[in-house]
Amino acid sequence: MGETVPGIDLVADGEHRYLATLRGSDGTRTEHVVTSDPDLLERVAVTPAEEPFLVRRVVEVLLETAETSGGTVPAVVDLRELDAARPELLRSVPLR
Repeated sequence: MGETVPGIDLVADGEHRYLATLRGSDGTRTEHVVTSDPDLLERVAVTPAEEPFLVRRVVEVLLETAETSGGTVPAVVDLRELDAARPELLRSVPLR
């Protein structure tokens, strides 16, 4: 019997706002809102065209962390708050 592969469906939902549907390896499905802003993008040296890639990679990291630690991904992920709490994270996420 195969294991469900974790996955992320990400869609833009306005300016600097994304809806992420996450599927965990245990088959759970959760929905999340991810927000960003132009000042944050400038601080972490990400272009507006790269923003969706940054959002996806950050959500992947959060999902992987939640799966290994038994935690959860917050319903709302504000990249500004995440950057304030973990300033190294956004700058270290590879966009490709």
